[in-house]
Amino acid sequence: MWLGAGAAMLVLWLGRRDDATVAPARSAPGAPVAGEAAERELTPVAVVEEPAGPPRMYRGDRRHTGRSPFVGPSAATVVWSYEAAGRITAQPVVGPSGEVYVADHAGSLHALTPYGRRRWVRELGGPIYSTPLVDERGHVYVGSDARHFSSFTTEGELRWRIPTEGDADTGATLSPEGLLHFAAGRELFAVATDGTIRWRFRAGGKIFTTPAVADDGTVYVGAQDDHLYAIAKDGTERWSYRTNGDNDSSPVIGDDGTVYFGSDDRHVYALSPEGQLRWSKELGGMVRAPVALGRDGSLYVGVFGPRPRVVCLDQRDGAERWHFAVTIADTSEIGVASGVLVDRDGNLYFGAHDDYLYALTPDGELRWAFEARADVDAPLALAPDGTLYAGSDDKHLYALRTE
Repeated sequence: MWLGAGAAMLVLWLGRRDDATVAPARSAPGAPVAGEAAERELTPVAVVEEPAGPPRMYRGDRRHTGRSPFVGPSAATVVWSYEAAGRITAQPVVGPSGEVYVADHAGSLHALTPYGRRRWVRELGGPIYSTPLVDERGHVYVGSDARHFSSFTTEGELRWRIPTEGDADTGATLSPEGLLHFAAGRELFAVATDGTIRWRFRAGGKIFTTPAVADDGTVYVGAQDDHLYAIAKDGTERWSYRTNGDNDSSPVIGDDGTVYFGSDDRHVYALSPEGQLRWSKELGGMVRAPVALGRDGSLYVGVFGPRPRVVCLDQRDGAERWHFAVTIADTSEIGVASGVLVDRDGNLYFGAHDDYLYALTPDGELRWAFEARADVDAPLALAPDGTLYAGSDDKHLYALRTE
């Protein structure tokens, strides 16, 4: 294993550019490590793809699959970068005409052209952790820790604003009925696109996950009261499932309706749409990023320390296929907070607390690594033209594309 890691380090060092935008991880990730199910072939799943289009909401679709219909860059070539006013931990999104929206911890919502030029900036009065959402008309929706949820036109004019009791620090998801679902403090909201509140659901603890919405309108959300909730489209609780830790990993709905999520109790869970446990997998570290669904039956999970890594599991039973280690750490607070993004060819992209953005093959082999100047916590977005957008704690939004 260490021989493979050394070889990967050598290749990266030889290919390193003078401006140091491409560099090896400080603790050589090397080759993937095979798991107990490495010799077993995955069973391809019947993939239910969302309509192709730019990533206009968190994780690309209302089920949070993390799958993109586009192909990502084959090399870490930065075509432009944009400096925001504060750390970027929210996912960037892309509007219908290619415009890019990104929010920062200084409380600023930025609208950019596809070439990285500023169109407008709006100050929301508090840090923004939530991923913006853009609807088909180009209207933008975003919450902030100033305790309000706002909507803007494509030109940056305020349409409406809803006050909330708690920090509105989760992304919004659009339901099949056209309702916006987001959380603020302990409350889950259902809001029409004109700003009318339809209902609220109150959990037993703070909700720090972006809601996922199924075809039948059921909303799934995790909370810091150790529960995952299933809420019917009328706002009533269908069921809840208790874990042994905070559930800050946004839930993901599989192609067959299975609900996947991670927990601070170091497990990944797979539940039926009725709330019955199908399987759980202990991974030795907290799981706070959303999992990602492969088209071949794989499940990709980012894990925190003391063994920070991305793990490939079998969707059927959670058996490990392989894992790819990032920086070796002796703390449980270091790891992979950015959910894995899967492109059309099955290539994987994710950021980590070691200041790197990684690209892997479908088998977990390192393709390239890009060094930012701080943690890469933000989920990634892949535009139709193949541009990969990545935000960083260094206040920059990076646009990488194959030239």
